[in-house]
Amino acid sequence: MKPFRRTRGAYVARLTDDERRVLAGVASDVADLLADDVDDEPDDQPDDDRLDDDRLDALARELAAPVRRPQDPAVHRLLPDASRDDPALADEFRRLTQADLRDTKAAGLRLLARTLTARDGNRPSHVVVAPADARPVAAAMTDVRLVLAERLGIRTDEDAEAIYTTDPVTAQRAQLVAVYGALSWLQESLVTLMLDDARNGVDVTPRGGAGPQASG
Repeated sequence: MKPFRRTRGAYVARLTDDERRVLAGVASDVADLLADDVDDEPDDQPDDDRLDDDRLDALARELAAPVRRPQDPAVHRLLPDASRDDPALADEFRRLTQADLRDTKAAGLRLLARTLTARDGNRPSHVVVAPADARPVAAAMTDVRLVLAERLGIRTDEDAEAIYTTDPVTAQRAQLVAVYGALSWLQESLVTLMLDDARNGVDVTPRGGAGPQASG
């Protein structure tokens, strides 16, 4: 695995097939976790032959209904309460925003999975992130890391450091630690480049219709 670097028109990292497969699988799993844990769809949909007024009444009831708080602590990290001190405010904010936020995060996670599995012509080891995709890809990496952090019991910076020095006990935990570390490292390299480009006003968009190119 090699970190992201700036190339002509894109950010490019190098991963083995196994690294691609594992990271893409985890991203897809987190997207599925979001969908499985949080179901905002109403139980009863209006029948097609129902009167328009009845449809409007059903829609009004749906919009006013409370939205279920995520049951999985890992999903709750992705969809946190807007206020710790005001439960009513937190519930109202969740009712208004949770569905859209969930869909946005799921779309970003799917994009990350596709990016990790896409092939760059004759450079199969290259993972190419287009400038337009950099922010949602980086955000999706954060979401995966949040879920892994919950599974690993990471609450503080000290906890994050300790996972690399403490005996992982099980093979599953060792794999989670490895994925968390690899994704953290990749994300840091991508975000560092993005911030550098933002500060320097670097234009990384392709020129002349040419696609992203990378050497090496």
